[in-house]
Amino acid sequence: MGKNKKRQRQEKVHKVEAKESQSCKESSSDGAPTMTVKSGTKVENVLKFSRKTLEEGKHRKIFWTGNGKAITRTISCAETLKRHFQLHQVTEISQESAQEGAGKVTYIPSIRILQSLDKIDPSTPGYQNPEKGSTFWLNPQTKAEKSSETLSYGHFPKRRKIQEKSEGEVE
Repeated sequence: MGKNKKRQRQEKVHKVEAKESQSCKESSSDGAPTMTVKSGTKVENVLKFSRKTLEEGKHRKIFWTGNGKAITRTISCAETLKRHFQLHQVTEISQESAQEGAGKVTYIPSIRILQSLDKIDPSTPGYQNPEKGSTFWLNPQTKAEKSSETLSYGHFPKRRKIQEKSEGEVE
């Protein structure tokens, strides 16, 4: 492909920034490291750096961002880090618009995850408590009932064991 064709393609796409919420603006102003995950990012390398940063106490917050095909990888990184530390989390999902040439607009999904060792205001949209997880997916009528029960993240009720019958037993 010639130089002119490459230049024309680069000029066609103009990205428009998505609006950031208050918690995102605060985290970027705190100097918290922003881990921008792309579709080719090596998860182990990113996690090694973020674990080291939190363990050494350099920072108390980590900010994850990803868009397009990298969303699942971004979520995997954040969830893996949550297993090692008791982290408060705020998750934001949005879409960025990209204009191509003659008025054609495409939308690219994006995610921003703020994880903090310090407590975050629970009334913040997208907040997840480190002990209880999130009540986002519960039905409105069951939220009141379930809030009194333990809703620990990653724990499921124990299954009933089926007792094997010995050969001599008769049903």
